[in-house]
Amino acid sequence: MTEIDWTAFLENGLPFKQKKSSVTVGVFDGVHRGHQALIANIVSYNADYVPAVVTFREPKITDSIQSFRQKAELLDSLGVKILVVIDFTESFRQIPGIEFLKILLKHGNLGFFTVGSNFRCGYQLDTGAQDIKTFFSSNNIPVAILPEVMEGSLPVSSSRIRSAVNSGDLRLAEAMLGRPFTGVKHTC
Repeated sequence: MTEIDWTAFLENGLPFKQKKSSVTVGVFDGVHRGHQALIANIVSYNADYVPAVVTFREPKITDSIQSFRQKAELLDSLGVKILVVIDFTESFRQIPGIEFLKILLKHGNLGFFTVGSNFRCGYQLDTGAQDIKTFFSSNNIPVAILPEVMEGSLPVSSSRIRSAVNSGDLRLAEAMLGRPFTGVKHTC
């Protein structure tokens, strides 16, 4: 997997300019079953497209489920070929969602985009999944909005996993992760 920081992405775009990319965006803390569905969607969309994930170096939360390095290794093992890494700075935080999408469109050589139904991005989370679909569809980019993945009667989420770990319910955490919980290894 090739890792590209946001600044290099803005300057050079993706390294495989002759190929389209299939992209998803998110924090991906835990790379849980919901995240895995998004990754499977970009990996399987078109064999000629390069699966790419746009994510953040460190999540906004302090009690992350995994280290950045663990996240990168999991994404790589799931078939992601490009990881665009954003440092969540104050200036980045101020970017409206549609402006962020325009940047991805300009530099990402997009052929396909997918997010979860509850995904939001941009300054004050001003852009939701339907806005994203409208924007990319108007630019002839196919978009898939995936439904929430459920565990029991509730959706799988990183906050639910953190809560399960903190309360000692590793069975529930592992069911939502889709793998054994190994704890955070801070190597990066």
